[in-house]
Amino acid sequence: MKNAIRILAVLAMLFVGCEDDDYEAPFPFSDIGFYTSEGTANDLLINLDQYLSFTDLSQGAVSHSWRIEKTDVFLEGPIDRTDSITEQFIIEPRVTTSFDKTVHVLFQTPGMKKVRLYNTFNEMVTFKGNRADVDYEMAAVKQGDVYVIDTTFMVKVYPKLVPIIKVRNGETTVNHEANDTIYIEAGNTMEFTDLSTIGEPTGRNWSIRKALKPGEEVAENPVVNSSGDSIANIAFNQLGSFRASMNLSRSGQNIPGASVAYPINAPIKVIPSSKPFELTGEIRELEDETIQVPYNGEFAPFGGQEEFFTVMVNGEAFDVASVEVNADNATKLDIKLAAPIYRPDVITVSYAGGSIESSDTREALPFTDEPVIMSRVNLIPADIAGLETGADSWVPYWSNAGSVSYSTEQAAEGEYSLKLQIAAGQANAEASAPFANPIIFEEGVTYIVSYDMYIAPDAVGGDGTSSTGLFLLQNWGFQFWNNFAHPLGEWKTHTVEYQSTTPLSQFYLRILPNAEKTTDMTVYYDNFTIIEKEERP
Repeated sequence: MKNAIRILAVLAMLFVGCEDDDYEAPFPFSDIGFYTSEGTANDLLINLDQYLSFTDLSQGAVSHSWRIEKTDVFLEGPIDRTDSITEQFIIEPRVTTSFDKTVHVLFQTPGMKKVRLYNTFNEMVTFKGNRADVDYEMAAVKQGDVYVIDTTFMVKVYPKLVPIIKVRNGETTVNHEANDTIYIEAGNTMEFTDLSTIGEPTGRNWSIRKALKPGEEVAENPVVNSSGDSIANIAFNQLGSFRASMNLSRSGQNIPGASVAYPINAPIKVIPSSKPFELTGEIRELEDETIQVPYNGEFAPFGGQEEFFTVMVNGEAFDVASVEVNADNATKLDIKLAAPIYRPDVITVSYAGGSIESSDTREALPFTDEPVIMSRVNLIPADIAGLETGADSWVPYWSNAGSVSYSTEQAAEGEYSLKLQIAAGQANAEASAPFANPIIFEEGVTYIVSYDMYIAPDAVGGDGTSSTGLFLLQNWGFQFWNNFAHPLGEWKTHTVEYQSTTPLSQFYLRILPNAEKTTDMTVYYDNFTIIEKEERP
């Protein structure tokens, strides 16, 4: 009987004989063992046009053979690992059976392949192996006068990577394989989509490089933009000619690595924009008190424009120390004030219109009294604070009686929130979020703890008789309690001040029902924050 076994071979027990020429073995010895060049796994994984080595370590076999499929070939060893061209080692004429102890098999077509080892013995033998960290035994099967060990190695041969992409310029899908120039206005984006599946790719990287003129030397870093997204929307803010490319790759644990570069034939020409050069998005304060102003295109270098900016702090005009183009992102202006600013400050910015232009010669449009979003250095890790990974940073607590899940049904910001449900008769709904690294609080510093909460409109027990609590563990003594006596169907931010030197190792959040346990409600939580409290002196 043939036993088809999906294994990489496991090195069996080797026996070393005595070298004394006068020694005579008291009886013949038989054993079964085999080995491959790729270690141990359920399946052998290899790239197309590569080879594997197989060795039969059996002792005392009556007969032995290797058999391969017609699409594969045996190679003549020895083969050096540095030999990149293996066709020169193909054994001619090509056969599908070999009686050598060690064979080298070259796989020239993709797919699942079989390499069969067939051994016969005069006596019973048993193979002892390990598959997926589990020990097992396989006894020989008697066929006529011999005992047979029939083993099939399964080999997955990965095909070469074949890049397939789509490029869109606005609403138009462009022929990126042609040599016709793609024209795009400065400040606009192009959509690059990776549609590759052949070769089972695991990633890609898009690169935009400035096109070189004849005789022009390559810059130290010629890449002006890049992305690893499968659907990448890449902005073109600089005037000039550019070339795009994609590097498709396959990588992972035990997966044979591969990569292939795919240059896009069509050149890209960025021309001046027909749109106004204006403020886009929110003005934000950075952690170092820089006020950052975003525009919809790149700025040309300028100087001496501070007098055209007015920054109001709590209703008072503050002196502007400098206005510069951000060194890392030329679509943003960095404003520095002569005096410090603090998180509770209310700040607005105005630009009266000076001589600031975009890199494609558009005049920057003025704006008036635009609010500044103040910096909040949240000490909580982003996956726990905003839940946007949709992963499992929050999990049900061990004593949870209700329901805990990530949800896209409601969100104060982004797409995800934490959803807790408690039904009538249940004692609680509990969730926790362990921190990978504890948060260390400074002695004497006040922190503001906050989160957003939304109670579904059909809640029973949302009249203040039920409650929710956030614990900062391992400080069990601090309990941030809130009852549910606020409007249903609305997001509301809850805050509390906190002082402690106890490191924060995890959050523990729970809902407790009313005394009669008739509470039946769905509650969503979002935007967990812990920030250091600031006050203007």
